[in-house]
Amino acid sequence: MIKIDVTLDKKGMITSYKVSGHAESVEAGEYDLICNSVSVLTQAPIIGLERHLKRKPFYRVDEVDGILEVALNSAPDELSQALLMTMYYGLEELAQEFPQYVRIKEHRR
Repeated sequence: MIKIDVTLDKKGMITSYKVSGHAESVEAGEYDLICNSVSVLTQAPIIGLERHLKRKPFYRVDEVDGILEVALNSAPDELSQALLMTMYYGLEELAQEFPQYVRIKEHRR
């Protein structure tokens, strides 16, 4: 199961997220479309934040354990939220379609 923990501030803006686990929706060694979809959706905001918005979010990748942690290094704003909410909406669609493989949990701070 892929677990996605999303942290939102008091205004409901995403400040960080953590992805862990593997979908294991196919046999070992086969192409896992669900894992790939989650990877693309969760890595794209990093690219957008860095290349388009010229920001430097914190991120850590542990490929062995299947962990990606991302946190904004500045206050969230409309531009960062456009990227992060697009990711979130895509992940929501996956979690609704494949609840046995993807779970999202929100944390308010």
